[in-house]
Amino acid sequence: MLARTPLNSPLVQFFIAGLLIFGLYSISNKDSEASPQAITITSAEQKNLVALFSKTWRRPPTQAEFNGLIEARVREELFYREALALGLENDDVIVRRRLAQKIEFITDDLAAIREPTEQDLEKFLRDNENKYALEPSLNFRQVYLSSERRGPSLMDDAAAILAELKRGADPSALGDVIELPRSMEKASPSTVSRLFGKEFASTLAQTKPGAWSGPVRSSYGAHLVQVDSREDGRVPKLDEARTAVERDWGEAQRQKARAAYIDALKKKYEIHVEQPKDGGA
Repeated sequence: MLARTPLNSPLVQFFIAGLLIFGLYSISNKDSEASPQAITITSAEQKNLVALFSKTWRRPPTQAEFNGLIEARVREELFYREALALGLENDDVIVRRRLAQKIEFITDDLAAIREPTEQDLEKFLRDNENKYALEPSLNFRQVYLSSERRGPSLMDDAAAILAELKRGADPSALGDVIELPRSMEKASPSTVSRLFGKEFASTLAQTKPGAWSGPVRSSYGAHLVQVDSREDGRVPKLDEARTAVERDWGEAQRQKARAAYIDALKKKYEIHVEQPKDGGA
């Protein structure tokens, strides 16, 4: 295995990429820095204006519309430069937040440069397995008996219907009507609890697969149940959770890059937080 060098560090790669991008930006703006009074609407910018217009209106602009786009862009640049010259951005909270947000976007883009390896994703899945763990699940059937409809005879009726079920009777022909599924496949405890209530879900989790049993109470009444099969909870394989793991890995890299960039910036400045004179918060 090759030794890990400083260049292999994601943080080092991030800063190298940042230097390259800002270096290219500086070169491309060399002329404008030399002539601060010059305003140049580049051909690339003109293409962007045309593309945005075409996307909005679903057709290319006419010559008159194109001239209007250029005029609007020049006017925007004029106002922007005059606002900077007057220092209007200094006390504008919205402007400060917007500029800070743009820097944040740049760091996020730089963090997204490197594609994750299979080893990266496998490690991220292992380190965060609780987040991706699959709940236990079960397949079951139920026959509902309404306590309101059957009243005092509820338990006797339940015993009689349970005996029929054990003899092989068709469960779809027995019981009362209710807007709940008569059977569920790969149902998680949280799903069962949401539909039937916590008491029903708790009892069902302890019911052995195989024969019909019950009655099991719920907020709706009583149920005769048959658990057909049960599957224990487990950590999924990478291919089963790849989309979520890739998304979360990318977000984690962006957060790391952002934190590293902020730490580096803090070393460039002396930061003082004045305390209120009255000692309040």
